[in-house]
Amino acid sequence: LVCNRIVTRVCQRVCRKESGTKNSGSFRHLARPYRDLRSPNFSLVLSRRPLFAFCRMSTTAVKTQYPNNLRFDLTPEEIRNSADTTIAASKARLDAVVASVGVLVTQKLQRPQFAETPMQALSDEDFEFGVASSNAYFPSQVSADKSIRDASTEANQKLEAYSVEKELRHDVYLAVKRYVEHLDSIAKSENASASWESLFSTEEVFFTKKILQGFERNGLHLPSEKQSRLKLLRQEMSEISIKFQQNLNEDQTSFEFTREELDGMPESYFDSLKISAAGKFIVSLKYPDLFPLMKKCKVDATRRIVYTAKESQCMAQNVPLFERLIRLRQEEAELLGFKNHAEYILDIRMAKNAQTVFDFLNRLVERLEPAFQDDIKALLSLKRKDAEASGIPFDGRLQSWDWRYYQNLVLENDYSINAEEIREYFPMDHVLAGMLGIFQEILSLRFEEVAPSLAHVWHPEVRQFSVFDLKSGAFVGHFYLDLHPREGKYGHAAEFGLQKGCVARGSRQAPAAAMVANFSKATPDRPSLLDHDEVVTLFHEFGHVMHELMSTGRFAPVAGTNVQRDFVEAPSQMLENWVYEKQTMLRISRHFQTGSPLPDDVMQKLINAKNATIGLLLRRQLFFAIFDMTVHTLSPDRLSSFDSAAYWSDIAERVMGIRPPEGTNGVAGFSHLTGGYSAGYYGYLWSEVYSADMFDKFKREGIFSPETGLQYREKILAPGGSCDAMDLLVAFLGRAPTEDSFLKHIGLVH
Repeated sequence: LVCNRIVTRVCQRVCRKESGTKNSGSFRHLARPYRDLRSPNFSLVLSRRPLFAFCRMSTTAVKTQYPNNLRFDLTPEEIRNSADTTIAASKARLDAVVASVGVLVTQKLQRPQFAETPMQALSDEDFEFGVASSNAYFPSQVSADKSIRDASTEANQKLEAYSVEKELRHDVYLAVKRYVEHLDSIAKSENASASWESLFSTEEVFFTKKILQGFERNGLHLPSEKQSRLKLLRQEMSEISIKFQQNLNEDQTSFEFTREELDGMPESYFDSLKISAAGKFIVSLKYPDLFPLMKKCKVDATRRIVYTAKESQCMAQNVPLFERLIRLRQEEAELLGFKNHAEYILDIRMAKNAQTVFDFLNRLVERLEPAFQDDIKALLSLKRKDAEASGIPFDGRLQSWDWRYYQNLVLENDYSINAEEIREYFPMDHVLAGMLGIFQEILSLRFEEVAPSLAHVWHPEVRQFSVFDLKSGAFVGHFYLDLHPREGKYGHAAEFGLQKGCVARGSRQAPAAAMVANFSKATPDRPSLLDHDEVVTLFHEFGHVMHELMSTGRFAPVAGTNVQRDFVEAPSQMLENWVYEKQTMLRISRHFQTGSPLPDDVMQKLINAKNATIGLLLRRQLFFAIFDMTVHTLSPDRLSSFDSAAYWSDIAERVMGIRPPEGTNGVAGFSHLTGGYSAGYYGYLWSEVYSADMFDKFKREGIFSPETGLQYREKILAPGGSCDAMDLLVAFLGRAPTEDSFLKHIGLVH
């Protein structure tokens, strides 16, 4: 470090002399070759790069200091070109894997180091391809420049098409299979009854089995004509998924309303809206505009217009894509020997099969029935009173644009919760600072924000943080926060794993992840303020970020959130519970004007209201999950006349008692089912069982207990997908999980 500073100072002085400026920023790239002074090649580096040769370089251009392998400053042309470069490099690495096996199996029978095996090489390839793909794909979700988003989408389409080709390389499959057979011979040369598994650690064996399983799930054991068809199917499915999300991201649907048509909305809402040339307020379908309106607007017609538009958003483009995708998935499943897509997906999940999922979902539907009926009656009672007060006929039904509005009235009337007043206690910056402090305390970490002038980010609003282990001081990784809406940006809240934490390039690679959200921006007279629900979302998505960063496994394909899909939500769902604890609310709340924390009585009301209308809310989740499982278990006969709108409406009415607006089809905006959650939406409820059980352990031992937090970090987060999720739960809980905590958590058992 001392040497580094000396070199830096020398460079700085020479640069100032040569350029005649006091700008110290221009010298940074000169000292970069000497940053790693512990490298055994340090003297060689010096001999190749004479110090004063660097000092005499031009100081007019400043090179960005990249903290990892991610690049957020690529031009549209660079992004387009990167796809071809990435594909060529990946092909070369896979060719090398195949060639290496030909050499390895001819060598004498000698126990190998895992780092020398083709399985490690495949993990390295996954890491390299993953980082390059992030650089090409991520801008399509977050860039403010449409030309960059378009280039990113084009590049992603190429990379996704190649991903299909990569997964279906028969020569790689045969090479790895041959090598494992060679390992068997090595094991038997040491012990006649041994198998290749005896040569490696538990983690290495698990990963190798995942590779072999993946080959077969990709159909590489099938005849060549079936492999060819599978490749075409997957390429088309990939193209559909990309187009589906792009349509939603680029949608600019909006409406103009007068103040009277937005009656009931708080002044802060009007302050956040743009004004049209006609002097009306412009309301989009983005979350910061949509959700407050559905909760607070008193005008039935306005809510109906906006909700109907949301339920038909991108319908003309996306419904045909979705229905085509369902049929392609069925054909894929049959090619691979499964009855349907759900059985194919669930074969490697905790649930194992579709019947287990349907039993779980139907059991919940039945148990929720009394609470659901009570909720419907309560909301209809409020609607009747509204109708009587306004002198309009009462239709006796809860419409799809009604439930959020009347649910909010239940919170206000029965729990005395005024959502707008509560927002004033949750300014974004204070909530964020409090949340980051809590995560640092629980997980024994230290976060340091990178100064904006040094941060490498994709937009000025984005914040970059470095993460360190609290005890050792070791660097862990980076995370990025992109929390406000922009045109063309991903429209929901999500975590993006950008670089996996694993062993690659012969050393530990630090993970990097981004949280992308769409919380309302600050206005001239008030900061960005969060609903309590948005605070819950903030904790949830940041939980995914921590899952990504805490990964300590060795292999990229099973690092971070690459766990069984019906477990992936559990760690984040568990962390939502902190938002309903008084100790937490005291730390994250502060009135944006007075600076006072949320009053104790209001905290208690929020806690009491946690399960308000839980019957309706969970039935809504069950509707999505049952729809997902139903369309992915349809017989070929039914798929031939598949009408997604009919299934969407019928299941909504059966499960929720609410029929969507006529002529709409909400599946057009249901990107979960095209973006990785197909036959998997049930996982949100399934993993709630585990999250409740894990949180009960924290409740018993202390919600801010560093000891329990460290156990959680080491036993749940750190392994990633390097072993079965049930093993993680048993290790953390000390027993197998049960539904008891979940049923208490939602108020069905006392």
